[in-house]
Amino acid sequence: MAESIPTPADVVGVAVMPPPRRSTAAARLRAALTGLADRMAPPPVAILEGLFGVLDHRVLVALCDAGIPDLLVAPIRPADLAQRAAVDPQHLERLLRAAAVKGWVRFDRRGRVRPTRVTAFLRRDHPGGWRAWVDFAGGAEVTSAVAMLSATTAATDPFAAANGAPFFEWMARHPGRWATFDDAMAAGARMHALALLVALDWPADSAICDIGGGTGHLLLTLLQHIPGATGTVFDLPDVVARAVHHERITAQAGDMFSAVPAGFDTYLLVNVIHDWGDDDAATILANTAAAATAGARILVVDADHPRRPRDRIATGADVLMAALTGGGRERDHRALAALATSAGLRLVASTRLASGDWAHELRASRPG
Repeated sequence: MAESIPTPADVVGVAVMPPPRRSTAAARLRAALTGLADRMAPPPVAILEGLFGVLDHRVLVALCDAGIPDLLVAPIRPADLAQRAAVDPQHLERLLRAAAVKGWVRFDRRGRVRPTRVTAFLRRDHPGGWRAWVDFAGGAEVTSAVAMLSATTAATDPFAAANGAPFFEWMARHPGRWATFDDAMAAGARMHALALLVALDWPADSAICDIGGGTGHLLLTLLQHIPGATGTVFDLPDVVARAVHHERITAQAGDMFSAVPAGFDTYLLVNVIHDWGDDDAATILANTAAAATAGARILVVDADHPRRPRDRIATGADVLMAALTGGGRERDHRALAALATSAGLRLVASTRLASGDWAHELRASRPG
């Protein structure tokens, strides 16, 4: 069965993907309002809210594990919802009350719990696929790595220390968990694809290579909106074996630390460079530069790392990289430009995406 074409409503909950300028203004306004609310809290409240934040993760995971988003489709008493889910009614109500404060559900004046837009996005059958992020982030290998974070162990790999092997090596040994990770990445990939379509120009005959593209959902979404384009998703053999099937997509197995396919006019590295330390990231970029023909563009999509942190998703992603990798991190424009230079590339443009990340366009520094 052919995959449906993702829409902004399916993927991010808006009717139309906003252009970069509007996305930037909206992000700044949200950050300002959030910052104002935080500054209004007395110091003890701010401290307790920070400590209690660890419970938000568990509440969300616990509710999804119990299937609550899938069962909560209309107003219902918590006790009746507990009966449907076959869970303890008192424990469920306590979790639901915590979820209501976060906006994941809400309570009406009659004491019934009601779904919200967030509830819908957490259902297994939602086309956005965001439930997979909860399934992934709730895994013991992830929570144990986060628990290993420390200001005194910056040179170590928390994930490897907690699980006995680096992230991707461990995933290769646990295919079920890697499939969950693939699904989580696919949700973000659809969002990034729609954001890239709005923010950048895409010739009708584009030839695109998605390096580290996982199961190909980003490339699939792009090609569904660019009917004349073709593409190759490039990743490890076990990953591309699970890639989506599409008449204009080729799945190619390989190792980006050795070489990448040649002959494309656009190369994508979406949330790939931030997985690696500087030396490894420079190797990936150098191999991409070697494969790129004159005039080809290389698009690196990652979160920003400005001097003044504002975006909670970006700072959260940076800390997650600290927990899951042995050197990966979000980088600012200057750090990315330095990596590009070391790989024989130059940064020619940076565009904020509606997804919150930035698309950095790199070109060969050698004459075309």
